Amino acid sequence: MHLQLVDWAIIFGYLALAVGVGIYFSRKGGRSVDDYFVANRSLPWWLAGMTMVASGFAIDTPLGITGLVAGNGIQGVWFAWVFIIGAVGTLGAFVFAPLLRRSEVITIAELVELRYAGPQAAGLRLFKGVYFGLMVNAITLGSIIKAVWTVTDVVLGWNPHVTLGVVLLFTLFYSTMSGMWGIAATDVMQFCIGFLGLFVLAWFSMKHVGGADALMAGFIDRYGPEEGARRLQFFPRPGQPFFETFIVFLTLKHWTNPSPAIHQRIVSAKDERAASASTMIFCIFQFAINYWPMILIAMVSLVVFPDLAPAAAEQGYPMLIVKLIPTGLLGLLLAAMMAAFMSTVDTHLNYGASYMVKDIYQRFVNRDAEEKHYVTASRISTVIMLAIAVLVAYNLDSVQGAWYYISTLTAGYGFLMVVRWFWWRINAWCEIASLAASGISATLTAKKFAEYCGYWDWLSQYSFGWRFLFVVTVSTLAWVITANFTQPDPEEHLVRFCKKVRPYPTFWGPIYERHPEIGWNPFFARAVAHWLSGSVAVFGICFGIGNLIFGATALGLGLLLMAVVIFLVIWRTLQLGDSTPKEAEGIS
Repeated sequence: MHLQLVDWAIIFGYLALAVGVGIYFSRKGGRSVDDYFVANRSLPWWLAGMTMVASGFAIDTPLGITGLVAGNGIQGVWFAWVFIIGAVGTLGAFVFAPLLRRSEVITIAELVELRYAGPQAAGLRLFKGVYFGLMVNAITLGSIIKAVWTVTDVVLGWNPHVTLGVVLLFTLFYSTMSGMWGIAATDVMQFCIGFLGLFVLAWFSMKHVGGADALMAGFIDRYGPEEGARRLQFFPRPGQPFFETFIVFLTLKHWTNPSPAIHQRIVSAKDERAASASTMIFCIFQFAINYWPMILIAMVSLVVFPDLAPAAAEQGYPMLIVKLIPTGLLGLLLAAMMAAFMSTVDTHLNYGASYMVKDIYQRFVNRDAEEKHYVTASRISTVIMLAIAVLVAYNLDSVQGAWYYISTLTAGYGFLMVVRWFWWRINAWCEIASLAASGISATLTAKKFAEYCGYWDWLSQYSFGWRFLFVVTVSTLAWVITANFTQPDPEEHLVRFCKKVRPYPTFWGPIYERHPEIGWNPFFARAVAHWLSGSVAVFGICFGIGNLIFGATALGLGLLLMAVVIFLVIWRTLQLGDSTPKEAEGIS
């Protein structure tokens, strides 16, 4: 496809704006490590929330959603919708965001030595710095980079490596120059451009097939009456192929702490209320709103390109851009895809560098350097993180495959991430056992590894949901056994932790009994009520929008009204009193 002058003007105008923001914030981002990684913990709720949304609005997301819809229809998106009730959704907003903000750590790995004591805690922190900051992060970035190759090859027909190199250089420039200050500022701009481009493509796609009724008819034509109807359902039914995976995801997948990218924004917020509100903003936009244009585009691609093989379904998204978007708007669509790509890449580069600097270099290599030295190390680490991610991208089969592997890599470990805030007996050995068991069992059940070892034909008879359940079971048994056969951390260390984060007293046993002076949070029941009702409200928005799209107007409006009422009740009950005693003012 040949771009016209107006397309080039839009693309280079966007890139120049991103670089300009980086230059503008370069002085702020270079003052300290806190400025570079967490914007000196001063982001207002709306900015922290929007930068969360932008970081989750990646170029690989529409491709991944297309793969999920191609595999199981609309209900396949439950792979992502289950996060509404999880740590990056309402559980994170109402339970974990205040705890994390009060911890004042920069990385999740840094939290390890705040919560646990001894050399095993130091070793675990190093391990998590490598595991989450490098390994898992590199897989995520690699999947995003692979998505760019797919889009570039299909839409433009150019050498994807050259195109990718140019875009990455721009991203690397403003990310290393300005750190979180520049990333937060560019993220808002990038999300607006990215969502606008997504909406434009969804509008042209629906117009091309003749609207929602014609789209549903097209699904029936492609898959047949019974299978087509199943693929149009929002919820899988017992006995259907996706039902087992749906149940496993709904009950097990969401139990964890917020992901590193969301964690970084939470601790960048100016206070606990801002941390909670920003996480809720992310949950609503990311899961209840953003996915619907992607679902519609995915469905249209499956109808318009019926001969596209399931393994190549992800290509349907960029193929629609080529087929439907005219000159001028094509430049906007390409700028939108670059915005989605860059807003996610800058996040992962920055938080990956934070692990390398805070949890590896500063903690174990050079502990006494000046602040400027660590800022320089942070910028160098950003470049190293990108290089690792590019290498990983060459070894990924598909975006969807990367999503599935990452989802099992720490399955079961998420339960422990929740329990460690509530049970005093959890120690570093529990995390070590859980991570080891989860990583080994997830790798053993991964398709690529099983094919290499020659047992995939046997393993493939078990659905992804059953394999996920196996990993959860092994990991959970590992940490439960370890907790009951090892000693808890010293009391003085646990007291310091509790004074810092002021957790809920549930299951803190002797620490709670002997130290009532700690500002324990007495509103656990209220937090759980807000979590459950907030989840219902976000699902109401999600499926309210879905029902409106597909013609069930009364049901759609009813669900949206219900969501508004629930959020008003939540807001009112949050105003009735602080979530902790008076010495912990401002906590939601």
